[in-house]
Amino acid sequence: MDPFADRPQRRRGRRDDEPRPHRLNLRLGDDEKAAIEAGAKLAGLTPSSYAAEMAVAVAMGTLTPIPTTIREELRELIEARVALTRIGNNLNQIAKKLNSGGDVTEEQLHALLQHVEQAVRRVDDASVVNMRRRRPRR
Repeated sequence: MDPFADRPQRRRGRRDDEPRPHRLNLRLGDDEKAAIEAGAKLAGLTPSSYAAEMAVAVAMGTLTPIPTTIREELRELIEARVALTRIGNNLNQIAKKLNSGGDVTEEQLHALLQHVEQAVRRVDDASVVNMRRRRPRR
């Protein structure tokens, strides 16, 4: 079921003091048209209004598109950060247990160490990708 099906599309607002007399026509492939229609539906706009808002925002510098490769890199870094936060919580729980006289099993410590190594590898991999992308090309 589509959560946006009942929401009416709205047109982009127009200011009386700034008419829009110019028109641009675009030619799109099927996948491009589908992407604009999906974005418009999420924004509650008509496809034309959505395309105009996005194009003007990018052209005026108020919106910066992120390439897919960078988006994937950011997603990986965010997931690694979440993993490291969870590891920090686990370390705090272990320290609390040890400080209160409790015991921690070797299996618990080994599992935590595996999580640490995995998170560090993910951060290292994402860092290498980032450094390669920023390296000047000759």
